[in-house]
Amino acid sequence: MNIDDPSRLQTETRSVSGAHVAALTIYPVKSTAGIDVSTIELDARGATGDRRWLLVDEAGAAITARECHAMLRIVPSFLDVADRDGGLQLAADGEPSLPVHVPPPDAERRQVVVWDDAVMAHDAGDEAATWCTRVIGRKTRVVRLFDESRRPLKAKYAGPLPHAGRDVAFTDGAPLMMLGLPGIAALEERLAAGGRVLAMDRRRFRANVWLSGLEPHAEDRWLRLRIGDVALGAGTLCSRCVLTTVDPDTREQGTEPLRTLAGYRRIDGLVMFGVNVTHAAPGRIQVGDPVVVEAFRT
Repeated sequence: MNIDDPSRLQTETRSVSGAHVAALTIYPVKSTAGIDVSTIELDARGATGDRRWLLVDEAGAAITARECHAMLRIVPSFLDVADRDGGLQLAADGEPSLPVHVPPPDAERRQVVVWDDAVMAHDAGDEAATWCTRVIGRKTRVVRLFDESRRPLKAKYAGPLPHAGRDVAFTDGAPLMMLGLPGIAALEERLAAGGRVLAMDRRRFRANVWLSGLEPHAEDRWLRLRIGDVALGAGTLCSRCVLTTVDPDTREQGTEPLRTLAGYRRIDGLVMFGVNVTHAAPGRIQVGDPVVVEAFRT
C-alpha cells in the first residue's frame, strides 16, 4: 500500500461498517493532558483551542513530553467552557492552580521552533512561566499563537486536499489526528498473547478523533472521507515515538507498546498508528457522527 500517493485511489462512496465518532479530545497546551469533549469546532487551523499554547526553552525550542515526561502533570481546562479560544486554568498534582489569560496584542513576541518550523507567538508572562517551570522541573516560557502567526500546512498532511495558504497550530504537523479504537483493542490482544498484560489507555496515543465500528486499522486505507458534514483528506499515517511508552498517570516509561507495534506496524522504518487528517473547511464534528468514506488508497 502506497500511503503517500493521492493519485492511487478507488473512488467509491459508502459508509464503513457503522463507523462513527466514539470520542473527541482537545489538547490546549501541546504535550500536556487533553480534554475530552462532545463536539469540536473546526476553524482554519484545526480544532478550536487545540494546541494553541506551547512551552518552550530559553532558545525558543518546543519542549514536549517526549523528553520531559513531567509535562503530563499539567492538566489544562478552559477558563470559559464556551470560549475555547480564551484563557486556561492550569492544574497539577500538589500545586495551586493558575489562571492564564490570552496575552494582549501588544504582548512580547517570541520566535519559537516546532519541529523545523519557526513561528511567532505571544509570551504569556512571568507568572505562567514560573508556575510551569516549577511543575516540569526545567526553565520554560509559555507562549500562545496569535491570529497573524504563520505555520504553513505541509502537503503530506493534506492528502488529496489543497494545502497552499493553509496554516496549522502547534500540532506535530496535521490539523487533526484520527485513530480507530479497534486498533488499540487489537494491540492489547497482541500484548496479552505475548505475556505482556498492559492496559492500553487511549491517552497514550493523543488523537483528536477516536472512531468505533470499524475493523482494526481500517482507517489506514481511507483517502477522502466525511464525518457528519465535515469533508476531510487523509494524509500520511502517524509515526509513533517514545511517548506511547509513558504511563500518563505515573509518567513512568517502559518499552511497550512501541516494541509490539514495531513488530507489525513498521512501514519504511517508522512505527505507524493512526492517520493525519486535514479538514476542507471550518465546521463541526460531534460524538456519534457517522463516517462516510469517499475514496480509498489502493
